[in-house]
Amino acid sequence: MWWLWKSTNNLPEATGPFTPGCMDVMLDYSHEGIFMRLYYPTNEAKKDPRNFHRWVPWIPSANYFIGLSKVLMIFPFIIRFVYWWCHTNIVPALYGSRPKTDQKLKCIVLSHGLGGYRSLYSNTCCELASRGFLVAALEHRDGSSCYTYYYKSEEDARNQRPTNIEYEPFVLGKTHHKQRRRQVEHRAKECGKVADFFADLNSGKVPHNVICDVPTRRQIDFDLADFVGKLDLTTLTIAGHSFGGATALLTLDQRREFKHGILLDPWMYPIKDEGLEAKITQPLIFINTQTFHIMSNVSSMAKFLTSDDRTMFTILHTTHENQTDSALVVGYWLNWFMKKLDPLVALKINNSLILEFLDKWVKCPSDVSDCREYLQEQGSNLDKVLLALGFKLKIVALLFN
Repeated sequence: MWWLWKSTNNLPEATGPFTPGCMDVMLDYSHEGIFMRLYYPTNEAKKDPRNFHRWVPWIPSANYFIGLSKVLMIFPFIIRFVYWWCHTNIVPALYGSRPKTDQKLKCIVLSHGLGGYRSLYSNTCCELASRGFLVAALEHRDGSSCYTYYYKSEEDARNQRPTNIEYEPFVLGKTHHKQRRRQVEHRAKECGKVADFFADLNSGKVPHNVICDVPTRRQIDFDLADFVGKLDLTTLTIAGHSFGGATALLTLDQRREFKHGILLDPWMYPIKDEGLEAKITQPLIFINTQTFHIMSNVSSMAKFLTSDDRTMFTILHTTHENQTDSALVVGYWLNWFMKKLDPLVALKINNSLILEFLDKWVKCPSDVSDCREYLQEQGSNLDKVLLALGFKLKIVALLFN
């Protein structure tokens, strides 16, 4: 339960050799542009006491409290109170710091789940950045983010007058699947736009970052031009959590520039009629929590386990929140009476699985032997399945234990 979680002022610092940095990037004065937070390695010293002053809030602004209250269907003051009480509200990444680009950066695009936003997965993104990856964490504009925004003009940006994009609640009934299908298509197109952004940037086409128009007191040393010629796009990977998992799978089919897929508790309902298991050829890893999946979702995932380059894991004693930062910030709030893993342990297992997969297929920029050792230590908290039949048998056992 959330009140049992002993929190500190900040999320856990990343364990890789590099200090992570981050920067918000917004392209175009239009709803059709994309908004994302880039996480990347820097050359900054890890233990510099001044770093704390460049870390960023986990919830970007007051509008996100209101948006989260709509997602959770509770009063905004309750979220504000819990957030204040738990006081784990800082992301340990240097905002606006200059990226480390002495070697080409391998790139990952991350799609958030329903009700998510660009900093909901900061622990995982910072960990990947600390190992040498560039991660683009999207904030989708299809109505599935708890809240997001854009600026219609440079004047609006300079005067901090955003145009809001509100969360669209569930529409249950006959139109529900049609709504989700529309959203996942929009999301996949946004992921494709990030791939285009990376390709253009790498070739020397440096777009204007609208966020640079917005007044700030922060020190900003970041420049998109630093990435020109410094991106390795031969290993482009897409990742997604929940609704983002469905988004990632659809994107893998539509945009073959993405060479690998990382699916975290994917919600298969929006893509249930697409037949993607017969279309997608890229290596995949499914990382699931124990309590999220019903049998129809399980069956949809199992169809993809057809070859040795497809693996699936279940992290035992975990819930859907374990692959976000939320259990670190406010503690557990799903499945109250279930015995659960320490949320730090659960996220470390999750991140270690991701890094092990990446090292196998794209070769991590830094050593990940510590991740392999940790997974061996935590073997009792993991279930691994290679083939579809085995997965069906194991998931039945999990659901009824």
